[in-house]
Amino acid sequence: MLKLLLTILLATILRAKHGWAISCGGCVDLDEINFDKTIVRFPFALVKFDIAFPYGEKHEAFAEFSKAAHKATSDLLVATVGIKDYGELENKALGERFKVDEKQFPGIFLFKGSVKDSIRFPAHLDVTLDNLKSFVGSNTPLYIGRDGCLKLFNDALKNYANKEDAEQLALIQQMIAEQQKLTQPEEQQNAKSYIVYMRKINEHGYVFVEEETKRLLRLKAGKVTAAKKLELQIKLNILEVFRVSKLTKVVPAKEDKAEL
Repeated sequence: MLKLLLTILLATILRAKHGWAISCGGCVDLDEINFDKTIVRFPFALVKFDIAFPYGEKHEAFAEFSKAAHKATSDLLVATVGIKDYGELENKALGERFKVDEKQFPGIFLFKGSVKDSIRFPAHLDVTLDNLKSFVGSNTPLYIGRDGCLKLFNDALKNYANKEDAEQLALIQQMIAEQQKLTQPEEQQNAKSYIVYMRKINEHGYVFVEEETKRLLRLKAGKVTAAKKLELQIKLNILEVFRVSKLTKVVPAKEDKAEL
């Protein structure tokens, strides 16, 4: 009884310090009764085993991932299992079944249509939005990219900034053709941003990526509406596709280009 009271008191103090437990939009609450039956209903499921009332950066990242996943696919279940080590010890046995206890919270597992086929999120990786996306993308055929990004365009434009001018121009025409195949207005608009950036990089070189990133960040940091911030963030996400770790393309000086 004393342990229960102390646990409740500690939880109250933590909530006062960090705020009430953060909701996880789109996440399904699983327990010892519905776990197995729910997992098998989806081709893939990403499940987080954690304390009953989670909070903090890791949970926030998982909640953000849930939102992104729901926009990208209907083939992935995003769920949580809340484990209590007091009272009736809800879901404690379920945690033990997957070798997750309070010393290892959160424990995140990717299930592939069966409770017997799962991969655990690597312990050495930080639980961040990008790492969760990468983990799912590396172990499934699903693509959950940054908001506004299109997989077809991302794949086709790898190392675009280092390609020769002629190859860049050919890719521009190729992506225009792909844009015309898109049926969703939002995807068409995002594809337009890709093409605009492709043209700008072809005309001005890689310096455009750096300068445009600074410009968009300045605008985003200003007094703009939430909708405008989202629009700017999507542009930043698309622009990030063109970033390269090492620039190998030699761009002629403007005078030289003028002579050609």
